Formats: sequence, C-alpha cells, structure tokens
Amino acid sequence: MSEGNLMTGDFKLSQLSFGPADSPWAIAVFAHNEAKTIQRALESIGTAVGNQEISIYVLANGCTDTTIERVHQSAAKINNLWLLESKVADKASAWNLFVHEVLSNDRLAGLDVCFFMDGDVTLAVDALEFLAVALEQVPSAEAAGAMPATGRNKDVWRQRMPMSGMLAGNCYALRSSFIQQIKERPVRMPVGLIGEDFFVSWLVASNVWRKKLTNEEDVRCIFHKEAEFAFRSLSPWSLTDCRTYLRRKWRYTLRGLQHQMLILLLMRQGLEAMPRDVNELYKKGPLPSRLSWCGADTLLRFIAVLWIRAQRKRSGAEAGDLRTYRE
Repeated sequence: MSEGNLMTGDFKLSQLSFGPADSPWAIAVFAHNEAKTIQRALESIGTAVGNQEISIYVLANGCTDTTIERVHQSAAKINNLWLLESKVADKASAWNLFVHEVLSNDRLAGLDVCFFMDGDVTLAVDALEFLAVALEQVPSAEAAGAMPATGRNKDVWRQRMPMSGMLAGNCYALRSSFIQQIKERPVRMPVGLIGEDFFVSWLVASNVWRKKLTNEEDVRCIFHKEAEFAFRSLSPWSLTDCRTYLRRKWRYTLRGLQHQMLILLLMRQGLEAMPRDVNELYKKGPLPSRLSWCGADTLLRFIAVLWIRAQRKRSGAEAGDLRTYRE
C-alpha cells in the first residue's frame, strides 16, 4: 500500500505521522475501546524496539470511546504512526484487514518481521528486539511469542506456552514469509472468531492449509522469556472487574468450542470450507459433544454447547422460512 490515506466502505487508513517508508518492522496494535491504555501501549513500543525503525498501525475496531482521539494525540511524539478505523468491533476482522488489505505485497516484501499486540498491554524494554533476534537464531521458526510479566497465573502460563506452542494474543511476532503464505492461499479468519492467537498458533503448527508442506519436525514456534508484556490484573473487590471476569469466562469457553469446530472442519474438508463468520461456523461445523468433563468449567461448557446448538437450529429455521418465502 502506498504512503498516505485510504478509505473504502470497510475501513479508513490514515497516516498520522511520518517515518522511514521502508522500515523493516511493522506492528499491528488491536484497539477496541482502549482509551485508558492505548497511549501507554504505544509509548512502550518505542522502548521495545531497540534501535530499529518500525511502522505502527493502530487497528481501531468498532470504538465508541475516545480511543481514536488518543491515538491522534500520540502522533505528536510517535513516528510512523498509522490509524486504521473500522466499524466492525471484532479482532478477527481487524486481523484480516491488516494482513490482507494494509500489508500490500510490496510492503510485505520489505519487512523482516511483523508484530501483533493488544492495546491494553505495555511491552518490556527491548521485548520486540528479543522476538526478532529469536527468529533470526532459529531459521525454521515462523512465529515468536512474548510472555506475561503480570497476572496471578503468569508462572503457569510461562511454562505452558512453550510446551503447547500456544501464542498469547497480547504480543507475538510472525516472520514476513509466513504472512506471505497466508495472503497467497488466502487464509481469512471467520469474523467473530474469538481468540485469533489460537488460530494463528494452529496455522503455524499445521500443514493442512499450506501449498508447500514443511517438515513437521522443524521448530516453528519459539518463545523468549525476556520478551515480556504487562497488563492490569482484575481485582476480586471491584464489581466492574467481576463482571469483566464473568464475561471473559464465557468468551473463553466459547473460544475453545469455536476452535474445536473450526479446526475439525478444516482438517476434514480443507481450507475451502473456511466459514465467512462464526454464524456460518455454527451452522456447518462439527458440533461439540455436550458431555465432556473439564473440571469447574464443565457446567459453563455444557451451557455454551447448548447455546451453539440453538444457534444452528435457529439458522436452519431461518433458512426454511426464506425458502418458503421464495416459493
């Protein structure tokens, strides 16, 4: 994409401040109503890159607060800052826009690595440089993940992530050649899919979607313990935080079921079966079992499965009504 501004029916891209057009790094910062945190997140990028030049793209999706105004204010002290505004409040949709629309083939050819981070975290000093160096040291690696520096379960996650190869959406890096493969296939996430990091982790690990198979024994996903991100932990004494926690629990439960359905669908039918959105996934994806034990979350999972089945039933009824109307 050429330098300057671009507007379509789906999004608006504006260059708020200038810098090297050929910077070898780029970072996408996801922001949905992050007015309280976005400026600190952007400022932390400056200390996380070492001496490297980087293009910063804020993906403001469906914002109804003052996030966009705060990003404009940051342009006075942050170089090479871009703002993508989209009306759809969805991270998967924003990810698709960035990879397939913002990153043109010419721009991607000039990139070594592309980073992704959330607008509610701050990066540790040299965090992005650590990830880039890690990719340089392991030629077969296509992704590098940062690790949490905060959170009550941070130690558990720091052990689990390298073992499972599961990236944290808070901050990760992808090699530009890997993104090029995604664009060429092309791979677009279903709009409404919760947890783009889950799906990216699967893409890194899987050969199902690739035109050219990779050696399954190669190391594809690496982590760097000094590449850290921090975020505000929820307080059990705050009513607002308690509501946020319950909402997250529900979304995390749906996330697991969505990805189970999506991955099974793609493994059985190939990339051509990729749903456009989660409603289509609920309609044609393999239904998860209602009877599955997952400890304290078993009841919540059971309710979520019933909810997904209700969505499929409703979609079938609506399709039937449409056929009757047409007849």
